Amino acid sequence: MSRSYLFVPGNRPERFAKAAASGADAIILDLEDSVPTDQREAARAAVSAWQPDPGTRVATWVRSRPLGTDGLERDLEAALAGVPAAGIVLPKCEGAEDVLELGSMLDRLERAGGLTPGSTAIVAIATETARAMQRIHSFDRPLPRLSGVMWGAEDLASGLGLRSLRDEDGAWLSPAIAARNAALLAAVACGADPIDTPYTRVSDPAGLVNEMRAHARMGFTAKAAIHPSQVAGIHEGLRPARADIDWARAVIEALEDGRKAAALLDGAMIDVPHLTVARRIVAAAG
Repeated sequence: MSRSYLFVPGNRPERFAKAAASGADAIILDLEDSVPTDQREAARAAVSAWQPDPGTRVATWVRSRPLGTDGLERDLEAALAGVPAAGIVLPKCEGAEDVLELGSMLDRLERAGGLTPGSTAIVAIATETARAMQRIHSFDRPLPRLSGVMWGAEDLASGLGLRSLRDEDGAWLSPAIAARNAALLAAVACGADPIDTPYTRVSDPAGLVNEMRAHARMGFTAKAAIHPSQVAGIHEGLRPARADIDWARAVIEALEDGRKAAALLDGAMIDVPHLTVARRIVAAAG
C-alpha cells in the first residue's frame, strides 16, 4: 500500500528520476492539468519512454485526461507502453460507472498490448465537480481495478467559482469538508485506499504534517504531493503518535491478540473492533 503519491508534469521528463528517488512510494506522471495543450504529444512520448532505475522501488502511475476527453485513449496507450504503469489516476471521475468504463477501455488495450488482463489499477479522483459530489454515493461496493479514491479540492473550488476551499486562516470550508468525508467513506465502502488531496502550501511543511496527522486520525492512509520536499512530511504525519501506539499495544495485550473477545482496559470495554484498529496502528508504526 502506497502512503505517498508524488505528481510530476508529464512534459518534464528531466524531473521523473528525481521524483522516483524522492522517497515517495508512488509517482504520478501527469498528462492532465499540468501539461499545456501544445505539449501533450511530447508528454505522452516522455511517459512511454520512461524506465525507472531497476533499483528504485517506486510505483509509476499516470494521470490521464477525463473520460469523454479527446486524447484519453492516447494517454492510456502511453501509460501502458512504458513501464507499464501500475495504474491510471482518473480525474473528474463522476461515479462508479466512470471507473467501470475506464476498466473496459483498459481491458481492450491490455489485450492488444499483450499485457495481463486486469493488471492496471485505477485511482479515482472522485470529488472534482459538483456532479461528482452528487454521484459519489455510487461508490458503495468493491469495483474491479479500483485501488484508491482520492479527493480533489482545487478543481472543485474552480467549479464552485471560488478562489480556494480554505478560509483566510487556512481551515477547510464546508464544501471541502463534505468532499473529504465523502471520499473517505466511498473508499472504505469499496475496500480501496482513501487518499488525501495535495497540500498546496509547499513552503509550509509544518502545516502539511499537521494536516496529514489530522486526516490520518480520520482514516486516510495516503496523501498526494506536488513537490518532492513534501514526501517526508506525509510519511511523518502518517506515523502513529506514541500515545496511540501505547494504547494499541495495550489493547492487543488485553485481548491476548485475539484469544479473548472482550476485556476491560482503563475502565472501558474493548472488543474485536478495537483489536482490528490496534493491529492497524501497530502495523503503521512499523
